[in-house]
Amino acid sequence: MGYFYLGLALLGAVVPYAFLGQFLQTTGLDLAAFKAQAVASHVSAYFAANMLVSMIVAFCFIWGEGKRLKMRGLWLPTLATLGIGVSCGLPLFLYLRKQVLERPPVPAPEPPPERPRGAR
Repeated sequence: MGYFYLGLALLGAVVPYAFLGQFLQTTGLDLAAFKAQAVASHVSAYFAANMLVSMIVAFCFIWGEGKRLKMRGLWLPTLATLGIGVSCGLPLFLYLRKQVLERPPVPAPEPPPERPRGAR
């Protein structure tokens, strides 16, 4: 299942950027045009709002679950979510989380042997 999440993260990076690439070819890096097109209709505004709320939920899950599991590298799925979207950041986090959950548990250290009474 771990590689499935990694595959979804890759797919979640490629598919959105295919559409963004078309926009950039047409308009260049015009942020005003990007914002105007993002809210050009009720449907596109719905998707933009849905994406923003999903990002907030993903950040809460990534940081909450990541801290609970004492995961390192939470910056990577956070950056992927900010730079690409939830479609990449969330499956990337699930892949990293699966790696942590499947790690063999670290055995507890054995207590030192008791010294006999009277021994120094």
